[in-house]
Amino acid sequence: MLKKVENIAELDFLPADPFCARITALANTYGFNYDFAKFYVQDGNAAMSSLDGNINLYADENADFEEIKAFLDFAGFATVQSSEENLKKLGYEPADSSYICLYDGAEVVKPDNFTDSYDYKEIYKLLADAGFPMGDYNSFLSDIAARVNKGNAAFGGIATDKLESCAFRLFEGNKSVLLGAIVTNPLCKGKGLARALVPYMAQTDKKAYVFCRNDSLLGFYEKLGFSLYGRWAIINNEPIQYFK
Repeated sequence: MLKKVENIAELDFLPADPFCARITALANTYGFNYDFAKFYVQDGNAAMSSLDGNINLYADENADFEEIKAFLDFAGFATVQSSEENLKKLGYEPADSSYICLYDGAEVVKPDNFTDSYDYKEIYKLLADAGFPMGDYNSFLSDIAARVNKGNAAFGGIATDKLESCAFRLFEGNKSVLLGAIVTNPLCKGKGLARALVPYMAQTDKKAYVFCRNDSLLGFYEKLGFSLYGRWAIINNEPIQYFK
């Protein structure tokens, strides 16, 4: 039975999973007293976060998908993101989907010219110019800065006189980390910047995952030390808010 979460201990059952990284990172950031951030669990088999109607869903094979579907249809949503398999069990046709990769590569050294802090406006512009669905700057800033400030996300970049490449641990959950917002300035491509930066950002004491933005990126991530884990998918009634 679905119930609203009232404290972080209720999420302790969640495994090291990319969707669980999103759910627990958001719970650790916003807590359980805001109307815009809500969290639900179902009998130790499923969990959901809802941030401004953008829902992340984890569910194992024993979850009650009929109840989850009824809840989503009743409550409404902007987007729902989960594994492709779970969304199909719910009867939804994904608007977009691609691969999930798990890092199991070797330890690497810190890249030259690495920085873990940079001007958010320049980061936003680099991501927006690369085609990421960003939303407006203030929404981006309030969302990512809240997680970074509370240790539930982290930025990494390579910069000399300008930002050349960047990557985020977008969601640092209790047992797993989800990487994202990975991009290199087009003028700096061919230098191996992402090849140095991404494995370094993936090195934590938790399992680190990344969502490919499209299927063609699978080979790129495999060369960086990632292996295929599964497929993510999303359905949306409103434009995707990338960082939620």
